[in-house]
Amino acid sequence: MRKRALAMAGALLAGSLILPSFPTPAFAACDPRIGGAECDALGPALSDFVDIRRVGRANGVVAGGGSFTSQCGRNERGHRNSDNHIVAPGVTNGAHHVHDYVGNVTTNGFSTDQSLAAGGTTCRNGDRSAYFWPILRLRPDLRLQGQNNNQNNQRQQQQQQDPNQQQQQDPNQQQQDPNQQQQQDPNQQQQDPNQQQDPNQQQDPSAPPQQQQQQQQQGDQATPNDQAVNDQAAQQGDQSVNDQAGNTGQEQQANAGNGTAQSFSRQQPQPQNQSRFGNRGNNGGNNNGGNNNGGNNGGQQPQPGQTGQPPRPGQDGSEIGGFADGNVGQILTPRAVQLQFRGNRFSRVVAMPRFLRVITGDAKAATNGPANARAQWTCSGFQNRASDKYPICPRGSLVMRILDFPSCWDGQNTDSANHRTHIVFPDQSGRCPQGTQAVPQLRMTLAYAVPQGASFAVDAFPEQKHSPITDHADFHNVMPNNLMNFMVQCINRNRRC
Repeated sequence: MRKRALAMAGALLAGSLILPSFPTPAFAACDPRIGGAECDALGPALSDFVDIRRVGRANGVVAGGGSFTSQCGRNERGHRNSDNHIVAPGVTNGAHHVHDYVGNVTTNGFSTDQSLAAGGTTCRNGDRSAYFWPILRLRPDLRLQGQNNNQNNQRQQQQQQDPNQQQQQDPNQQQQDPNQQQQQDPNQQQQDPNQQQDPNQQQDPSAPPQQQQQQQQQGDQATPNDQAVNDQAAQQGDQSVNDQAGNTGQEQQANAGNGTAQSFSRQQPQPQNQSRFGNRGNNGGNNNGGNNNGGNNGGQQPQPGQTGQPPRPGQDGSEIGGFADGNVGQILTPRAVQLQFRGNRFSRVVAMPRFLRVITGDAKAATNGPANARAQWTCSGFQNRASDKYPICPRGSLVMRILDFPSCWDGQNTDSANHRTHIVFPDQSGRCPQGTQAVPQLRMTLAYAVPQGASFAVDAFPEQKHSPITDHADFHNVMPNNLMNFMVQCINRNRRC
């Protein structure tokens, strides 16, 4: 009986260990505060960074003169998840990396046209559209990796210099040894009684070439160590300042030379139910009384408790799409976000259809190749330059991401199987292909305060190694028709609204 009771207790204990839980972090060995080989394996590589002053001119989408800006904040509320209802509808953690959201406050993997039309928004003008992009994280391990590489390079240089110094010193020492013994031995006997009177002479002339060379070698070895200490102190100072600047939500300007970042949205908007453009959300599609029915999945949208959605993305080990998928480090809230719709140089724009879904970039460009990549990284004050690598910005300059969306619509579809063929990019001059119509072209510009140097990375699929070329973004148009018409008129009249 006792054995049977123990067996039953063991079974109950085993059953309790397999209760539903979130996956064990696959990269738990990496602590970005410490670094090491585990973090290095995650990527990015130090070669993925480039000094912005060595970058060529930007090659973004050429647009017309008119523009309309939708002011939707910079995700001060921390609306984040690792879903993507456009590319992976009805899937929790379909992106395997965390997105920042502005605009519609209900966006998640189960969003539909109807659920978004019934949702609130952070946009000041009643725009209920969903705007989202992969988050940026601080990666202090990258700076440690760079410092270790510098120290290793210095050691290699010292090792290369040591044998040369020994070869030059050995024959000289051999020539000096017999002379010193012959000349110094009798002198030392004569100087024995006088040695007490010449203490200073024993320090200055008695070590001419050898001790001077040893002192120089010791000084050369001390310099790199001092520099490493200074680099660590500078790193701690820079990081503490930038962490406070980038994450407290305070509206402080990061020095002069921030370029257009000064004009970005800095307000803290609240969800609105009224708009100066009139009735919201009832101009296209049926809201079904506010129920989230229809869409790609047909049926009622599950609630968080029913779908097993992960905890809110944070800094703990259970963060699905983050730590569990190799996206480590402290989440950065953008310092500024600009959502600007622009015109076309060669034609008037037509209204976007409501519920149009648009993507830009390729989240798997590191393995797929650059055909659909649209990453543009730059720094405030250097917006005429852009790279598909992470920029190293001068002190006081913000890291910036420019994400241009396609704007030549086929005139019929709001989506396509690959989410690309229904709306394409204009050519290099800005002209839309034959058979397409120009619609307002969305440009997202995101600015971040980060420590100088290689210190950050974008969230990505694990196999993409946090490559900067994988930067991408998504847009689901849920503007009321009257707001869309206002935007079209503003752009076609060459105004800035």
